[in-house]
Amino acid sequence: MNNRFLSLFLCLLLALCGAQAAQKKKTQHKKLTKTYVNVPLQEVLQDIGKRTDYIIDYSEADLDLAAPVNRKFKEASALSAIRKILGKQYIVKAKRSVIKITNIPVPPVTFQSPALQPSVVEEDEEKIVKTYQDTTFSVVCKMVTQRIEPEEQPAPEPTQKGHYVQTMLGAGYGSMGYSLRDDAGTKVGKNLGDFSGLLQVQYACYFHENWGFNVGIAFSGYGSYGRLNNTNRWNSVGDSDGELYNHLALTHDWTEQQVTHIVELPVGIQCQYPVNDKNWRLYAGVGIRVGMPVYSKWALKSGSLEHQGDYPQWGMLIKDQTDRDFYTEQIGSEFVRDRHELHLKKVALAADAKMGLMIPLSKQLDLLCGAYFQMNCLNLNNEQQQPVGWQQPAASVEDGVDRRHAFMNEYKGELASDFVKAVRPWAVGLTVGISWHHIPKPKPAEPTYEKYQLCDTTFSLQPRQEIVRKPKKEAAKQIVRLMHKSVIWFDVNSVEPKLQPADILDKIAAVLIENPDQKIIVSGHASKEGSARKNRILSENRAKAIADMLVAKGVSVSQIQVEAHSSDIQYDAGEGSVHTIALDRRTEIIPVDENPR
Repeated sequence: MNNRFLSLFLCLLLALCGAQAAQKKKTQHKKLTKTYVNVPLQEVLQDIGKRTDYIIDYSEADLDLAAPVNRKFKEASALSAIRKILGKQYIVKAKRSVIKITNIPVPPVTFQSPALQPSVVEEDEEKIVKTYQDTTFSVVCKMVTQRIEPEEQPAPEPTQKGHYVQTMLGAGYGSMGYSLRDDAGTKVGKNLGDFSGLLQVQYACYFHENWGFNVGIAFSGYGSYGRLNNTNRWNSVGDSDGELYNHLALTHDWTEQQVTHIVELPVGIQCQYPVNDKNWRLYAGVGIRVGMPVYSKWALKSGSLEHQGDYPQWGMLIKDQTDRDFYTEQIGSEFVRDRHELHLKKVALAADAKMGLMIPLSKQLDLLCGAYFQMNCLNLNNEQQQPVGWQQPAASVEDGVDRRHAFMNEYKGELASDFVKAVRPWAVGLTVGISWHHIPKPKPAEPTYEKYQLCDTTFSLQPRQEIVRKPKKEAAKQIVRLMHKSVIWFDVNSVEPKLQPADILDKIAAVLIENPDQKIIVSGHASKEGSARKNRILSENRAKAIADMLVAKGVSVSQIQVEAHSSDIQYDAGEGSVHTIALDRRTEIIPVDENPR
């Protein structure tokens, strides 16, 4: 019985371990889908290990665990994700359930710095031995990331550039912009102005400290009073008795009010300039306004209309006889004072100008105080013009036709009369408003990360010897002795030497080759037969000829110096010897430490 329980327990334990191992293997191969934004490296590694059930092994000295990670992974393995984060300077390997991260060793860099001055100098008769202590450097570097905290940013200097939202409310004096004149151009009435209003909300963008543009929406109101004092005449009309007469309609202070409200889209340019150290600014702007009348009415306010009859056949002028339809009608009694529709065109185009002062209320808020002027450029009148008159319902109707003043037109307002040619509303007034300046908040400075190499440098001293051999002291003496025993003569005007003995140059060349530090002067001379210029050229050519022969025998060019003395120095044959001109045609070889003979 006990053996059965033990066997069952072992089977359950093995099944549990197998299921756990299968789940662990499945988790390890799970792909990583995650976005990291400014997350420290240490937290990223911990998160990857947690999501994939890997143990991530690394040394804190090799990694900058505070460095931010900005990466986006989609269906990536843990191994590839870590490699993309760390880059190629780390070795990332996975073995079973462990991911090992190691820094790639950087081979040391070795270089030498040679010493400029010897530390020891030893000298004997043949050579000089200089001993230098050269420095050998060995540098081992590794990459390190340093977090640099941001410095406190100074407050930005105030600027007028940017975006503004402005609201203005204005009031002033305006007019419908028309005049009352007859066909002859004679004034028949007055156009009196009325209250005007303005409400405007606009967006302004200043692309320069002083200049910007604006666009917005506005509501403008215009009003006028037209006052008529005129006589209108209808000739040869019939009265109630069938008599012909001339009908006169006289307007006395016939006053009518016209009002229109226009919704507009203003567009323009504007500027602002500071006027004091408190940032008070003078602003001005011009632009155009495209609009549409949305409310237009007219209404009679006061005055009277008098009807008179002129009977030229009788020479009579009849008035104030109601029974004959000659009477005076007062506005407000028989006439209604209701508002009537005023027909204006659907599109309005106006020019505007404004200027004023911007007074700061806060860092972003300004008070606007100024003035404005605007005038419509298009004729807005859309009424059918006709003579002024009045036709009211008759007291009696005959055959269904109104006979009372049937010859007169129905009154539709002054703008519909033939006294008004054009309507161009204008207004001028004062404005007050608020301007809000959008100043974006500065972004908080974020820490920066700087990668640099951290190097460990070691150095050692290594001796180096330099041997300089001294020239043999006997070399100059040998050349002098050879020259004392021999001469190099030339014939007249000749550069071919007469060597005595013939091997003199071979012997001198052997001495110079054996002593490379010994230098000589080949000095050419000439006799006095020719001119000084010719003798100098000749003596120089003689010296060059001997020098070329020495070089051909193996002497270094750097050991030979050529001089030409022309006929300046005569040959010294010694005491008791007779000097001849032929002795001056010669070439001498002189060691550099010897004086010429």
